[in-house]
Amino acid sequence: MNAEQFLALADTLRSFAQHSGRDLNASNLFVHEMLMRAIQGERDEEREEERFS
Repeated sequence: MNAEQFLALADTLRSFAQHSGRDLNASNLFVHEMLMRAIQGERDEEREEERFS
């Protein structure tokens, strides 16, 4: 996912949480964790490319 897709997901989850009475913090935490995993995955890929270059 790119940054624009993460922002769209975050907005959608926040909206859903607000309208359904669910925990807004939980939706924010979920998006944050997914973003951090994506960033870490990109870093790992870059390290692999550097290692084999």
